[in-house]
Amino acid sequence: MIVLPLESVYLLAHAMAGILVGIVLAAIVGDRRVVALAALGAVLPDLIDKPLGHIFLAGTVNYGRIYFHGLTVLFLVLIAGLLLYRYRGQVGHLAVAAGMASHQFLDAMWRHPVEWFWPFLGPLPRHDYAEDYFWDALLRELAQPSEWLFFFLIAGLFAYLYRRELGALLARLTDPSTRHVLVAALGLTIIAALVAGRRFLP
Repeated sequence: MIVLPLESVYLLAHAMAGILVGIVLAAIVGDRRVVALAALGAVLPDLIDKPLGHIFLAGTVNYGRIYFHGLTVLFLVLIAGLLLYRYRGQVGHLAVAAGMASHQFLDAMWRHPVEWFWPFLGPLPRHDYAEDYFWDALLRELAQPSEWLFFFLIAGLFAYLYRRELGALLARLTDPSTRHVLVAALGLTIIAALVAGRRFLP
């Protein structure tokens, strides 16, 4: 078994890096939509690998930096992006690939060559994390002031970049039927949060 230090770069820090990459890409291609796609690519590795590795593969791999933290998946997304750009003129997948690359850079994946070059250096090794590591890490992230700072920065940036789209959305929310659906969805979300929160209560 391999014991590694805690996976320390948090989700919204990755999202902020993806947004910065997306802003540069948007200036090059003239399309603001790539900012959101680059941000998605920057958080995608953690959104997939951490639950997969620490929950579903806890009995074998038990690690949150696996497939989507590796060059193989990044290369496949990049190839798909190049093909879509070549034949359809779409840059969205390239923005996602750029975001994923920023994630791997911030995680310094070259320090974990087996995972980074998977499957070419052999199978993923098993790591020795605590049984509740995923949920504890989630609570640690929510307790980080820097993550809340990034949250407000990201919200502000998106509100500015997509102000026209938000204005159109707010106009649609004046429809009574839409408000009823949103109230119902909010109620269900609160109930789900309360049920999930019971897991962390003594």
